[in-house]
Amino acid sequence: MRHLITLTLLLAVSSFAAAQDVYSRFYDALQEKDSAVIEEAIKEIRISGGQSAERIVAEYNYYVNKALLFSGAVTSTELPDNDNSIKDILTTMDSNGNLAGYMYFTQKWDSTCVDSGLAVITRGIALYPDRLDLRFGKIHFLRQLYRWNDFAQEIHATIDRSAVNNSRWIFPDNDEPGDTILIYGVLDYERSLFEHTWDQPLNDTNTMNNLMLLRGIAEHMLQRYPKDVFSMNMMAVTYQLVEDRQSALKWFKKAEKVNPKDIIVLQNIADTYHELGNTRKECKYLKKIIKYGSPEDIERAKQYLEELNNNK
Repeated sequence: MRHLITLTLLLAVSSFAAAQDVYSRFYDALQEKDSAVIEEAIKEIRISGGQSAERIVAEYNYYVNKALLFSGAVTSTELPDNDNSIKDILTTMDSNGNLAGYMYFTQKWDSTCVDSGLAVITRGIALYPDRLDLRFGKIHFLRQLYRWNDFAQEIHATIDRSAVNNSRWIFPDNDEPGDTILIYGVLDYERSLFEHTWDQPLNDTNTMNNLMLLRGIAEHMLQRYPKDVFSMNMMAVTYQLVEDRQSALKWFKKAEKVNPKDIIVLQNIADTYHELGNTRKECKYLKKIIKYGSPEDIERAKQYLEELNNNK
């Protein structure tokens, strides 16, 4: 299962809201990017919606939709300034093999609309603290903005609330247990922060800050869910990123005790032993993958095992 929330139409709309004409017109207009109808509908919603969750969801979607000014690839003959929104800078070459320029993906936002959207969703969370869709909507937006400190803070607040409400979350159109929605949702957010961090230079202040944010989220999840294999694995990865393989191995082994057949954990342990040069232990875990893995996992592990045996 995946608990992902898209940028446009961020939050779930209850069947009650969807049945109301003005909300239907509003969300249809968002899909069709009909700005005239969007503006007309949001005015009606503001007048008639009061402080309902439906009104807050609609107004938040309105600001998020309006905030994104540009999203796409840019080509330039000059390196971009140090911009947190820019990822994966590629070089382009001319026909003679000389550097011609750069290509990168970036997003540009209207700061006023961003602030207005965050203010709306913050008010909504205060009014409806157990609406997990509101919390996830805010976290998702902060992820899009690369505001990682605020992103982590909102995840911590959500984990804290789960202890207060005993994970009795409200998440429209989703009948999964609250704990399941939270665990998979946080895992998705952890992966995003990891993917943003893993290939960055470790001597960069932002990189180390993000690494500590990631570790803090995993630690907090383990306080709430001590047997959460995902967070144990993520804790280990934060040590792998700084090449502290013994600490990483400690967390991978804890995860293995909880779920001895988890292939990702077993693969990570095998890889760590490979990096440590411990061929005997690496072979042991490759054999476990062969025992418990999918056909693809088994085939890959057999190839690695054969390579190790041939190199003895």
